[in-house]
This record gives sequence, structure tokens and C-alpha cells, in this order.
Amino acid sequence: MEYVRKTDNQGNIIRFKRFQGRCFNKDIPGNVGDQLEKVANLQCRPDDVLLCTYPKSGTHWLFNTARMLQMGIIQYSGTPEMIEHQDLRVIDNMKFPRMFHTHLNYQFIPKMAKDGQLKIIYLVRNPKDVACSSHIFQSKLQNASYTGNFDGFLNAFLSEEFLGYDGSWFTHTKEWNTARLTNPDLKILFLKFEDMKKNLHTNIVQIAKFLEVNDEERFLKKVEEAVGFENLKKEHATRLGESDRWKHLGDNGRMPIYRKGIVGDWKTKFTVAQNEKFDEVFEEKMEDISASLDIVYE
Repeated sequence: MEYVRKTDNQGNIIRFKRFQGRCFNKDIPGNVGDQLEKVANLQCRPDDVLLCTYPKSGTHWLFNTARMLQMGIIQYSGTPEMIEHQDLRVIDNMKFPRMFHTHLNYQFIPKMAKDGQLKIIYLVRNPKDVACSSHIFQSKLQNASYTGNFDGFLNAFLSEEFLGYDGSWFTHTKEWNTARLTNPDLKILFLKFEDMKKNLHTNIVQIAKFLEVNDEERFLKKVEEAVGFENLKKEHATRLGESDRWKHLGDNGRMPIYRKGIVGDWKTKFTVAQNEKFDEVFEEKMEDISASLDIVYE
């Protein structure tokens, strides 16, 4: 494992861990490899739920929505436990039914998940909003993985040497899309952030049916109201939003999650040249699957 600190020609700095030629978030414990092995061998149960997202794709929104449905209780649950960042004894000791999360590419998730021995919910968000939100997120952290302007961040985002979890949004999305289409054993629900924004109730019904939990209309309406953006933002500002795992990033571990929560905010940040470059890279990298994903940008 190599700790990498790169500075571009604009003075922007990006930090990550390189393991077996791949780039991983610098906050993954130890040498990365040991943690990935523990994740792969995580013992799971049929009533476990694994949430999978690329960073800044609506993770906390999905988690609190799905967790309320799983538990049958209108209660804010804060930040999900991330299996690649956490001491896995914490996961082992969670109360059942369990719900945990990963930003990892498909190849690194627990073997039992690949074998269909638990349920997976995968959420994808359009990459322009992901890039915009990710840069603002990094700018608010202490000990951030990236320090610098948006232009440098976008250049890194479009490459494979990014601060994510084994590569770019493009690689992550392609690998997960291939997995859901080719592995018949996967018990997976595929969702889109933009669809959830457009019709949250329909997606809540879909999640409830997938989890095989209470789908009584009155309860689902209460969940829908509780996970409205302003309600979650208010709850996150309380002690419930704090996390010991992320104290080194500031604000008692309360991550700067809730900002706008809208579709199309990238238009306030991208220049015309940046947008044209992004579209060129997207077309090159995603040409074979862009039609099946049907990404919505506004």
C-alpha cells in the first residue's frame, strides 16, 4: 500500500491510498488490503441490508428512508456504518435487523452478498451533481482528501486517480451495472436519485416491497414526510448527526451532508468548457451502457 499526495499544476492537492494499482479513500484503515479481506468475508444474514452508493449520491437520504421502513419506526438514524471504514466487530455486534453501507466497487463487497444471501439497494446519481456536491463537501472538511479549486477537482474526478473507492464514478457505475445485469444470484434493487426526487412516494413503496416490510399506506406517508430534505437536515444538526468514526474530519463527526439536495445544481458551478469536457469523457467511458442507465441531469 502506498499513501499518495499529488499536487497538480494549479497547486491543488489530492490524497489517497494506492493498493495493487488502485486508488482508495485515504481513511480506509491500515494497508487497505487487510480491510478489504475482512469485508469480503463478512458474515451476513438473510435479513441484512447492504446499501451501495458512490459518494455524494444520496446515501444518508436512502439510509434513513430504508431504515425507517426496515424498523417500522419513524426515527432518524444518522449516518450508516460503512463496512470499509469500520472495525467490523462493530458490524458484528449491531442489533438485528442490520443495515450497513459501502462506497466500494462491486468486486469488493461481501462474498455472501454476491451469493444472494442478503438484500442490496443500489442508488445512482447523475455524475455532474455528484462532482459538484463532492467538491463542496471536501471544502468543508478538516483533513480533507482534496484541497483546491473545482477545475482541479473535476480533472481528478474524470480520471481513475480519484479519492473514491477503487476508481472513478464511471468505473464504479459500470461495474455495478454489469453485476446487476449478469449475476442472477444478486438480490438487488436499483434506484436513481433523480427518480426519488421526482416521485419519492413511488420509490418508498418500491423499497418497502423489496424489503418485505410494512407497506400500509398511512405508515408510508409518514416515512415520506419524515425524510423530506428539511426534516433530515434539522435532525442531522442535533447530536443524532454526530459520529465518533468521523471526528477527525470536524464538527464532532457530523458530516456536512445536507446542502441543497436538488437535481441540476451542477449548472451553477460548471463552466461551458468544463461541461463540454465532461460530456466528452462521459461519452467515451459510458457509451456502451448510457442508454440503459438513462441519466437525468436536470
